[in-house]
Amino acid sequence: MTRKLLIFSFAMALTVSASAQAYFSYYQLRELVPQTQSLQPAFIPNNSFTFAMPGLNLGASLDADFKLQDLLAKETGSIDYTIDFDVLLAAANDVNNLNLDVTSNLFHFGLKTKKGAFSLFGNVRAMVHLQYDREFMDFLANGNANRIGETIDFGGTRLLANSYHEIGLGYTRQFLGERLTLGARVKQVTGLFHASLAEGATGSITTDANDYSWQIMVQNGTANTAGLDLFLNDQDYPDNAIQDYITSNDNSTLAFDFGAKFKLFDWLHLEASVNDIGTITYKEQARNYNTQDATVNFTGVQLRGIENSGDVFRDSLESKFTSDETQRQFTTDLTMRSYLSASLFLGERNRFTVMAFNNHVFDEIDPSYAVAYNHSVKKFTFGLLGSYRGSGNEVNIGANIASDIGPVQLYLALDNALASSRPEQYSKADFRFGINLMFGYKKWANKSDIIDLDEL
Repeated sequence: MTRKLLIFSFAMALTVSASAQAYFSYYQLRELVPQTQSLQPAFIPNNSFTFAMPGLNLGASLDADFKLQDLLAKETGSIDYTIDFDVLLAAANDVNNLNLDVTSNLFHFGLKTKKGAFSLFGNVRAMVHLQYDREFMDFLANGNANRIGETIDFGGTRLLANSYHEIGLGYTRQFLGERLTLGARVKQVTGLFHASLAEGATGSITTDANDYSWQIMVQNGTANTAGLDLFLNDQDYPDNAIQDYITSNDNSTLAFDFGAKFKLFDWLHLEASVNDIGTITYKEQARNYNTQDATVNFTGVQLRGIENSGDVFRDSLESKFTSDETQRQFTTDLTMRSYLSASLFLGERNRFTVMAFNNHVFDEIDPSYAVAYNHSVKKFTFGLLGSYRGSGNEVNIGANIASDIGPVQLYLALDNALASSRPEQYSKADFRFGINLMFGYKKWANKSDIIDLDEL
């Protein structure tokens, strides 16, 4: 046992050295829940045939560098909460991230063979990624009051919001006497709604210390959107325009998931996966809001005694810049995700796992880590998990449970179970739940009764 633990510790060190929202606890349901192939394509479901209940498999993940209590404030004696940027500024890091992921599994068919498995699946997904620095938060809280005679740089602000549906095929195959398992999935991805700042978009404001005039600089000032015009100007479209656009449009492309498992020993397994490799080119419903590169001086405008002074100030400032709207197509990367893990098996019922996860949206997101334990009892598995999440250095406690009772499977996975009672004290949370129909658990089936599609 000492030798096993030493080798396992070494494998853990290799895993943790790898470079977020994570679905760690959901990942630990592994072969029991077929949808976990979306995180690790090398998983082979236990059952010979699986069918996901349409619309009854949902997951959501939030990963922020601030807690809810850092965003909302309430005055003494008041019952109303307000957004307080001063409180948020006090909690801000030098670089801050907000990541939201929502996934709904529309359908999933799985068929197990003697040497692997096939799958057919469909999902709807939405992701929002925002990165901002402390300087930006200071501006929201105090304007330029604290930076007279200095330059406020907004170059550290980045935004990417993407939603799409995907339909795909997956195949998993075992090699080397079942020691090596490789999995791949190919997906047709159709982009629906999008908003982002162009690569390299930046701006700054310098306030003169003598006359308080502004020097404003804008470079690469383009915001790209797709599909949003259908909502903002729905009166300009036929009644069924949104439904037709969501069902089928010209924003389709291919994306890929890859995964591998290696059984180093019967009691030690290593795993790696990379998901959502690909790009989307938005052609239909693409809109670009552009501001030409410029450096302008703004000395202000006389507002005393003028009605609608806010509109006058805005119009005066906007007149300094040249802007336009175009409908050029643009390309954006999918949010690639990667997992590394090492699992130690103590008998058939107990598994310890260490994991690392990263999403690569801005190539600067700090990885997250987890240690998990799962135990199986007949047709149930349940587990506990501790995770260390991103740059906020937050430690979360999660749990998961899944059943395989007759044809109906229920499962639930939480990365931060404590957030259900005190959500304002946490900045990270993941949950995933669903209902599946499962048939023909291979452990109890005769080998002659199992179809070998690999040999057809």
